[in-house]
Amino acid sequence: MAKRQVWHYLVPVFALIWIGFASVLIFGDVPFLAISIALTALAAMSTVVIALAWAFQNDI
Repeated sequence: MAKRQVWHYLVPVFALIWIGFASVLIFGDVPFLAISIALTALAAMSTVVIALAWAFQNDI
């Protein structure tokens, strides 16, 4: 059986971080625009990290 790739572990970790950060922002009465920008930036950075991990694991 093949070893599980690291990006499979990163997806749920980043999802939990995103949900936790969203909860903090929402319950902290942060304006909607700031929440949108912060969560979009976090999602973009997470996607880049996951893509780089996938590329590294697949020797691309």
